Formats: sequence, C-alpha cells, structure tokens
Amino acid sequence: MSAKTYKNKLAEPLVQKLKSLVKTALIRCFEAYDSYYRLNITNSNLHRENERLTKTNEKLAGENENLRAENKNYKLLKKAFGSKQMDSLLEQAKAFAVSQRV
Repeated sequence: MSAKTYKNKLAEPLVQKLKSLVKTALIRCFEAYDSYYRLNITNSNLHRENERLTKTNEKLAGENENLRAENKNYKLLKKAFGSKQMDSLLEQAKAFAVSQRV
C-alpha cells in the first residue's frame, strides 16, 4: 500500500470521523452546560418561591391558631348566653361598626 493510498483510504476518513466525533462532543457539552444553567436558574426561582410560601404558611398558621382561640371563646360565650342572644349581640356590633364608618 502506497502512502497516497494509505492517506486516502485510511488516514483522511479516520481524521474526518474524529473531527465529527469531537464536533458532536463539543455540541453536546455546550447543550449540557446550557441545560445546567437553565435548570440552575429555575431551581433558584423555585427555592425563592418555596421560602416565600414557607413564610406565608407560618404567618397563616399563627393566624389560624388565633382564630381557633377566638372561635373557642365564641363557642363558650354562645354556650353561656345562648345562640339567639349571641346572634343579637353580633348584629348590634355589626350595626355599630357600620355606623362608625359612615
């Protein structure tokens, strides 16, 4: 086999395959880096949203506890004074609050 034949039949096709392989590997590397960058941004956004929702949840849990205590007191008063009298007092309080706004 002459040098020219070796070059044409073996070396050049091998170099072309290697070039193609390196090109494909670089493209995949850049695509992977781009995907990583995008996922990192998405993860950061989700982390911030999770922190915000956690704070909101803690705030609402505290508010819920306060409302449960108020509801417990209301039920105790309702039991002591009766349902009709409590409803009447609530209506009077609502009417008073409306008159104060005007």
